[in-house]
Amino acid sequence: MTNLKKEFPIISSYTYLNTPFTGILSSSVQSKIHELEEDFRLRGSLFSNEYEESLVEDTKQLIAEIYNAKKDAVGLLNNFSTGLNFILNDLPEQSKVVLLAQDYPSVNLPVKSRNFEVFEVDIDLKLYENLRQAFAEVKPDFFIFSMTQYISGLQLDVKALKELKDEFPDISFIADATQYCGSEAFDFGNSPFDVFGSSGYKWLNAGLGNAFFLFKSSFLERYEFRTIGSNSLSIKPDGKPRVMGFLEPGHHDVIAVASLKFALEFHYKTLGIDFIESRIKALSILAKAEFINRNLLDMEIIDKQAHQNIFSLKGEESHIDKLKDKGILSAFRGGRIRVGFQYFNTDKDLETLLKALKELS
Repeated sequence: MTNLKKEFPIISSYTYLNTPFTGILSSSVQSKIHELEEDFRLRGSLFSNEYEESLVEDTKQLIAEIYNAKKDAVGLLNNFSTGLNFILNDLPEQSKVVLLAQDYPSVNLPVKSRNFEVFEVDIDLKLYENLRQAFAEVKPDFFIFSMTQYISGLQLDVKALKELKDEFPDISFIADATQYCGSEAFDFGNSPFDVFGSSGYKWLNAGLGNAFFLFKSSFLERYEFRTIGSNSLSIKPDGKPRVMGFLEPGHHDVIAVASLKFALEFHYKTLGIDFIESRIKALSILAKAEFINRNLLDMEIIDKQAHQNIFSLKGEESHIDKLKDKGILSAFRGGRIRVGFQYFNTDKDLETLLKALKELS
């Protein structure tokens, strides 16, 4: 059994509930990264020649296997926001796009800054009815959204989204999964999503500077993407453009890609997604019940039965520092205290938080 306190030393010093802000590298992953960094320092171009292509290809193959995607339709880059902007750059102007009104700025702002017709749907307890009505009335080309809402913690239901996709198959679903990916098992090939992208630094604990996108072939065939650079080509300097070349115009950060690869191996092979999902869900269900009993959640948005592992609690901005003084790390978002439960959190962490919140009230 993996010793999580050894892998994540910070959890021995703090009650770490801030994964929604940034995850933490495991000791195992950090050790492997350090070895690569030292090899790069000592060997320079010899290191690049040996690792750049193979690490990228091996990481794409691993991602394809984990999420049931096609390797040639996996793109690697530095973060989700960059990838979304690359995609939006070449979607037809005046396309109709449905957004969620309270969604993450890095999702909504790039859409609103372009020449699209934008329609926003409010998040409330009738979300899927609201979306169905908007889809029927607007007939949008795209629905662009975060799978897990960064403030409320609301996690959209894959089954409900699939029903919407079945009803409106011509709408392309583009999902930001940065607050979702790694928290439960996910099958992209059988999902309703046309595009699924995630930065690696939150729930995958992969560190900063890496992200990946998964695409359905039908989406890639429908549009012409023009972003290009030397790395976009199958053979430098005059080969044909690769399918994923528009997301990868320049050199990859080999160390960042390696960090993603090592983290995915630790997440899905060393620990296993069944273990991770069961730990997160069990603690999150318990936490949600406690938060509801204490009237800490916004029940106009949150369904009692819906699963989530990020929670937006009533509180003041000053409480963040007071919680930190008590050894609890969290964040202030949308006028509320945001906490998230990762697989290394325990029932004791929840008890510590509840006690601290009671003392603050």
